[in-house]
Amino acid sequence: MFKLTNYLKKYKWKTILGPTIKFLEAIFDIITPILVAFILDKGIPNNDKRYIILLSVIIIIMNLIGFVCAIGCSKCASKVSRGVGMDIRRDMYQHITSLSSVEKDKYTTMSFTNRIVHDVQQLENAIGMTIRQVARAPFLLIGSTIASIIIDARLSLIFLVVMPIIAFIVIFIMKKASPIYLEAKTRLDKVSNVTRENLSGNRVVRAFNKQEYEKKRFEKVNAEFTHSNLKIGKLSAIMQPLLYLFVNLGVIAVIYFGGVRVNVGALSQGKIISFINYFTQISIALVAIARLIITYTRTGASIKRISEVFALSPSIKNNSNPIILTKDVPSNIEFKDVSFSYNKIKYILNGFSIKIEAGSTIGIIGGTGSGKSTLVNLLPRFYDVSSGEILINGINIKKYDLASLRDYVSIVPQNPTLFKGTIESNLKFRDSNATLEELIKALKISQSYEFVCEKPDGIKSKVERGGTNFSGGQRQRLTIARALVGSPKIIILDDSSSALDFETDYNLRHALSVTLKDTTKIIVSQRTNSIKDSDIIIVLDNGNVVGVGEHENLLKKCEVYKEIYNSQNKEEAV
Repeated sequence: MFKLTNYLKKYKWKTILGPTIKFLEAIFDIITPILVAFILDKGIPNNDKRYIILLSVIIIIMNLIGFVCAIGCSKCASKVSRGVGMDIRRDMYQHITSLSSVEKDKYTTMSFTNRIVHDVQQLENAIGMTIRQVARAPFLLIGSTIASIIIDARLSLIFLVVMPIIAFIVIFIMKKASPIYLEAKTRLDKVSNVTRENLSGNRVVRAFNKQEYEKKRFEKVNAEFTHSNLKIGKLSAIMQPLLYLFVNLGVIAVIYFGGVRVNVGALSQGKIISFINYFTQISIALVAIARLIITYTRTGASIKRISEVFALSPSIKNNSNPIILTKDVPSNIEFKDVSFSYNKIKYILNGFSIKIEAGSTIGIIGGTGSGKSTLVNLLPRFYDVSSGEILINGINIKKYDLASLRDYVSIVPQNPTLFKGTIESNLKFRDSNATLEELIKALKISQSYEFVCEKPDGIKSKVERGGTNFSGGQRQRLTIARALVGSPKIIILDDSSSALDFETDYNLRHALSVTLKDTTKIIVSQRTNSIKDSDIIIVLDNGNVVGVGEHENLLKKCEVYKEIYNSQNKEEAV
């Protein structure tokens, strides 16, 4: 669970020092009006220049010390708030990356991004503001009130009228604003999601001439977000003028009734000036406290969103004493009566069972939504089976150490993802200690070596974010090369050669079979030509295994496979 106090402990002394020196500044602010009153009531009437200069010097020194205290407090507030923010972002990032796909499916990518960036930043601002104001504003309020009562108890009754009104305004606006802040955060997620979809899918939008449609879709979510912010802005705009209205009315009342008491001799001129200064300080403190409360209201929504992330517990994790899966363990795989459902209602896989011998090549084919990707995602435990079990070398994969399992099994996803950097840094993403020879070997197997060598900088060539400076086929081959680095015992190609021409696809499969004889190869594809040479072909249909065997055998006995093959090879239709 997320506890802010755990993060503040690391900066305990700065958290204490900041408010302490700010408290000292508040003391000087309270003393200053009294000294001004002494100058006006004693120094000036008695023409005592020495007395006036002495008190003036004391006021200047106190203000200089207060200035230094303010700088010191701001420095402490900055270090604590930024440090805590950095620590929370680090832990959030680590926590999010530790979650399984089950937990990540609950929120969008942009929702996680907004929480780790904007919500943490809001929390940083609240911590900084607290350190700067938590000691000063309340003490200034209480101290100035006590000082004003000492000066003139009757005149201070004005506070008893003004302060409840201000308190009511702040509490009312806070209650109104609290749910709107959370609503605005949610709508910001929607704006970010639509923006991300439009930017990443810009070519698709243009290809289908859907610019106006997407523009309207963005305008809708943007208008909703703007509407929430306008409501917040209106409440904030109402609060400040109302606060200052009643504060200024109070100042007018002080001047009026104070003037009356000065005329009757019940109050000196110096004391009325001090009283006005104290009232001004009280009004400043009230406004600061009001801002603190509004900030806390906004931060409350952010803390709730941050807590939601930390509350997500990874459903896929190591057992208490996991078995380390080493590369010398044979890659024999067995799916034993495996069923899987994303929502525990509709099953994507139903009672799937098969044995796969080490070093063999397995082809998986089926229609869209038949469960192909789901099946291979279960092997590295991106998801856990709903029932049944998956065994490697006769041991349930849940008993293996998760890191060693994912080092043992390497998967190339459907959508090729490259990271900003170089070809070399991307290839070393799986194994940072890989040698140049290992990288070249992976490039050659994946049929990437030729086009990489044509680059002016070769393996040192730059890769833009997402690999946008490479073609679709090049990106696929580079992601395959990356998966091969580190010599995995099981390699899964999840429809990862769809952008390759038939010749390159054939050369890739031939290189895999010749070079990686001891590696179990699982190829998911929509093309029958890509899997027809596999040792075993698994045909899926709506989560059920409708055919298992070799290419020729399936053409005779499996109608689903035969239909797929004939649709792709009309000249050779069976």
